Amino acid sequence: MRLVAGGVVLFLGLVVGAPRCIGADHWGGSLTATSDYIVRGISRTDNRAAIQGELHYLSASGFLAGLFASNTQFDPEDRRDVEINAYLGFGWTAGSDWSGRILASHYTYPWNPAGSGYDYDEFDVSLVFQDWLGVTLVYAPNAWRDLPSGALIGVRNEAAELNLQRPLLGKLSGTAGIGYSRVAGPNPGDYVYWSVGAAYDLAPVSIVLSYVNTTAGAKALLYNNAAGGRWTGTVIWRF
Repeated sequence: MRLVAGGVVLFLGLVVGAPRCIGADHWGGSLTATSDYIVRGISRTDNRAAIQGELHYLSASGFLAGLFASNTQFDPEDRRDVEINAYLGFGWTAGSDWSGRILASHYTYPWNPAGSGYDYDEFDVSLVFQDWLGVTLVYAPNAWRDLPSGALIGVRNEAAELNLQRPLLGKLSGTAGIGYSRVAGPNPGDYVYWSVGAAYDLAPVSIVLSYVNTTAGAKALLYNNAAGGRWTGTVIWRF
């Protein structure tokens, strides 16, 4: 359910969050292996691989709740940590073309040396047209930010994303995405991130290859965590 660069990950999450026919309660989840855990153009594993798990419940009325977990490492000098994301939301459909999802999430890093300094909350709204074009708006009132002085503070973060996924040949699809993120706090700034790639559907397994990049503003705000011209590979098993 994460807003990971590489549009297919977003789309798979939206399919779970807003099914075409909400008619019965549903439990589901996924296991993921990825070469780099990237969120809005920023690596949360110090450019290293991640193993992730997700479990969710979707009611017949569209109510959605779940948990997501991934290993993380924001700073190369820190020991590895775990990100745990608990979320609540609502998914819906509008006719045969549109589906959507609203989520409220809390992120915590229980074993990080900085304690609760990285914990934050996030709200996002996503809309998908005909399962191939998606738009997401994100607001975090207290997202983490490291300052040059070494201080860790919570700041406002807003983002907007546009993602698409289109069939190319058989089970192979092309993916692309572009996003804009603005980070508040001392010396506020913004940056653009984008990705292009391909996804191969071997249901219930998907294989995704993406090239991810960010503009210079990302490094000015978030230092070495910014993805600068990087290939990532991801395997997702859904159940």
